[in-house]
Amino acid sequence: MSTDRAGAARGWALAAALALLWGVGCAWAPLREGGLIGQPYTDLYPAVWGLWWFMGEQPGLPLFSERLAAPGGMPFYYSSPLHGWFGWPLEAVSGLTAAWNGGVLAARVATVLCAYGAGRAWGLKPAGALVAAAVYGASPFFQGFAVEGIVEGTDGWALAAWLWAAGRRRYVLAAPLFALAVLSSWYYAACACLLAVPMGPRVWAGAAGGLAMAAPALWAFLGAFPAREALDPAVRAAMGTSLIPQEPGIKSGLNPFAKTSWIGLIAPALALWTARSRPRVAAVIAGMWLLSLGRGPVFELPPFSSLRFPYRLHAGTLAGLALLAGLGADRLRFGAWLAPAVLLEGLLLSPIEPLLPASPAAAPAIYDAAPDGAVLLDLPGPVATPPGAINRSRPRARWFLHAQTAYDGATPWRPDFNSVGVSAGDDGLDGARALDPLERRPSPDVLALPPAIDAVMVHRRELKSRALDAARLLEAEGWVRAAADEERWLYLR
Repeated sequence: MSTDRAGAARGWALAAALALLWGVGCAWAPLREGGLIGQPYTDLYPAVWGLWWFMGEQPGLPLFSERLAAPGGMPFYYSSPLHGWFGWPLEAVSGLTAAWNGGVLAARVATVLCAYGAGRAWGLKPAGALVAAAVYGASPFFQGFAVEGIVEGTDGWALAAWLWAAGRRRYVLAAPLFALAVLSSWYYAACACLLAVPMGPRVWAGAAGGLAMAAPALWAFLGAFPAREALDPAVRAAMGTSLIPQEPGIKSGLNPFAKTSWIGLIAPALALWTARSRPRVAAVIAGMWLLSLGRGPVFELPPFSSLRFPYRLHAGTLAGLALLAGLGADRLRFGAWLAPAVLLEGLLLSPIEPLLPASPAAAPAIYDAAPDGAVLLDLPGPVATPPGAINRSRPRARWFLHAQTAYDGATPWRPDFNSVGVSAGDDGLDGARALDPLERRPSPDVLALPPAIDAVMVHRRELKSRALDAARLLEAEGWVRAAADEERWLYLR
């Protein structure tokens, strides 16, 4: 084996070690406990339910779910078709938990490896590419998505794979890889479009081809959620890159909102050292960072006006930062050692937890007593909130969405997906909503639930004093208590 090939093989071996250390090593707790990777408070259970539903509708790209807003159903687009297609055969063999965890782990490992390949494609030596892989692929930004259960956010590999093709001048291959970036996340699609601007006509042509390939998915999403509320500029700014320092995640404990654009000190120092040699890259970093703030008149114009979480444009900032940091590492004799330093800096000093949390993979056992295929109403259910407002009902998704995996049924509730397409309409659930303490309404005199509902789960802890009101109203209307546990009552007709 030649010296060059030996060096290349050694570089890939080190990149694989870095990818496994960060991608899998940080997930020790959920793997040991058999739980789901992620914390249970916001996006995890809706995403796991979506994965289960998507895999159950294969093959294809399902766009309508009868498991929501039952019995009529509603349009729905799962946020990560790529994870759905990846997990489909895995779920058939090993179950839902393995499909979820396997997809998250595969995405994390692939993001580091693709970032290493992209660094090499853009001229970095193995040492510099390893540092670039740590800056981009093992960043707290991507760690936060895994912590919070934002499944599409973990797919930074797709953007990096397209950058690899662009760096290698594989313009034909760049088109389908651009389409993968679009399918992975609308925000990574936006990053790819912006990063393509200074790359020239051949890259633009590949990007146009990729957009054409992914256009059916984009139209499907817009068709599934047509009633998108406009975002208040103050809310959009709050969803942008934060300039407020935060204490390290290793100190603060589980953070229910794992949003960060943290970059540390090592990578910016290296980038400042090399910025003069690549002024265009430095300009791209500055531009992407400014856009990630979510402020300014540009966000009054389409397509920027449709971006609800501008901090996710930080992926583009990281791509440029990784390249400049890698150039700096290549100038140092032992520059490769900066890769583990960048990794440890992010895990120990960023506001994101260094170890991925575990959440219960099984629904509460009482759901096993519900009839198979039932339309089950959970009391209380989801509460629609304005865009950007903290939704205190999000943890309930473990019941009315994820618990469907226990009884293979449906919910009459129409969930709040970040206020995208939420419209209750005349669903016959006004009495059920009035019981919810979060709704701040007087307790109802009757429930008059639609006849399509087969079962009702009363969550006593959430309803508080109104749990007895719910039981009284249900029993007055002929419902029978069929099962109970420490926190819930199950009623059947």
